[in-house]
Amino acid sequence: MSTARRRSGTKRERTLDQLLVSAQTILMEEGVASLGVRQIATHAGLVSATFYNYFLDMGALVSELGDLLGATHAEATAGLIVDQKDPSVRFARITRQTLRIIALRPEFGRLMFDVGLSVIRLSAALRVQLKDDIADGMERGIFKRADLEVTNSMVAGAIEGLGRDLHRGVLSASMIDTATATLLHHLGLSAAAATALGEEAIEFPPLPAMPMRWLDLSPATLLGR
Repeated sequence: MSTARRRSGTKRERTLDQLLVSAQTILMEEGVASLGVRQIATHAGLVSATFYNYFLDMGALVSELGDLLGATHAEATAGLIVDQKDPSVRFARITRQTLRIIALRPEFGRLMFDVGLSVIRLSAALRVQLKDDIADGMERGIFKRADLEVTNSMVAGAIEGLGRDLHRGVLSASMIDTATATLLHHLGLSAAAATALGEEAIEFPPLPAMPMRWLDLSPATLLGR
């Protein structure tokens, strides 16, 4: 969502976003060692006591950032799978958009991989979606793998590894479609079918704005919190 569509929100919501934006900015520019209550409050133009009106401690703030990361990712992928019943199509689109975000929004990848911002939370959310789609694909005979748990673990790990390599520059963004097709082929699609989905001509939703804000997210996304 662009800043032009940002909800105005209540004063409390705007202040919460101020604190979260300041925390993200400090993390991206200075690293986790510089992240503290005073530093965040000063950057946000607030007094330190305000921080504790929103968070019990720094751990609570980091947890909130992890939730925001997951919700931001969810909104950036949701429109791709609305009313889409084919699990292989859902898998391909979510995988491609996830890797696009990491490759084309360096700040997103930095928060995930360089400062360690709750990548486990995003991974957990992805694993749930992946498991549902893989299970659905297995039941329909689209994905030809024997063990759901092992397959889900391997695919989720592969996507996280691809994201890390895209962020580090080991892989270029031009390899996203090929990587997606390779994963689909591993799941049991023919090479031709996997390539077709990996290269499907679709209009992707806008990449998330950075730094992330709750007020940038739609009410529908927030209902899932």
